[in-house]
Amino acid sequence: MKPLPKQNASSRHTSQKRNNRSLFARAFIKRVQNTAHQGGLWKSGTSFIIGVSGGADSLCLLDTLCFLAPKYNFSIHVVHINYGLRGKDSTADEALVRKQVKHYKRKLTVFRPMVKKGGNLEERLRELRYQYFEKVRKQKKADVIAIAHHQDDQAETLLLRLLRGAGPLGLSAMQLKNGSIVRPFLKTPKQEIIRYMKELDLPFREDASNTDPSFMRNRIRHTLLPLLESDFQPRIKEILAQTAEILTESPTTGKKMSEEMLSLKQKDGFLEFSRKEALALPKGSLALFLRELLSENFKQKMPGKRLVDELIKCLKSAKNKPQMVHFRGLKLEAKGDTVRLFCKKED
Repeated sequence: MKPLPKQNASSRHTSQKRNNRSLFARAFIKRVQNTAHQGGLWKSGTSFIIGVSGGADSLCLLDTLCFLAPKYNFSIHVVHINYGLRGKDSTADEALVRKQVKHYKRKLTVFRPMVKKGGNLEERLRELRYQYFEKVRKQKKADVIAIAHHQDDQAETLLLRLLRGAGPLGLSAMQLKNGSIVRPFLKTPKQEIIRYMKELDLPFREDASNTDPSFMRNRIRHTLLPLLESDFQPRIKEILAQTAEILTESPTTGKKMSEEMLSLKQKDGFLEFSRKEALALPKGSLALFLRELLSENFKQKMPGKRLVDELIKCLKSAKNKPQMVHFRGLKLEAKGDTVRLFCKKED
């Protein structure tokens, strides 16, 4: 019998770490791998940018991908954004991220933007965050950006959009993979993430703003979902997440309709289509087409019913002079049978 090959200190340490993990932690990792395989989220040699805030979700994602790195030959670079809006808490978040990144022997980029309060702060921070992640991804020539959205986020988002009056497209799910964004935890319940962190005794911080009732998402998370869970359906989060996925998989999308029923032309700085062809669509189909046209081509936040109704009113106008609608720095212009949607911001 041949003697077993000797292990160096590093490989022995990695082996011990794997063996010391609980059955739950190992099963957790396996489920994440299965999700990644189903969604085609990574392959051997994939390079990641991981957005890490200091909360349980993103630090769990960091640990998971670092654990899998030797198996898949991952390259990992961490990005932390310190908005500085929570004083000492923001400083403590950054300190914990620095400590954990150092523990995993990874590189870290910290961004401290100047942020003004007011307006739709949550949406502005989200846009800033994704823009910076993409900037670092390009700088580091990384393949993907890993985000720690989980199943509970999916359920909350569906309810949030439903309460705001979104249509079928707006109610569709966040995707496992969307461009350069991957979400390995999207089928994972939040409670499993918390259990994983506690079983491995991994540190994380709680953001006090996550319990602030002035945010609708927090009221959904802490009031509406627990009520639905206790009084109506114990599996409500899982069911809502599945419903969002079903809506995403629906073949009747605005993009499909525009390709089959409209002569959509891409020009320099604008899109052009026929008013007559657009108005030949059923109203619901036309609304769906306009929503997807905006969200896909101009990276706009999902347009609400009021805006879509205004655009349809513009298309239906019988006035002889050109009709225009200005919104979010964009412009829709209807002149005769020609409709142009400009993506260049107006001065």
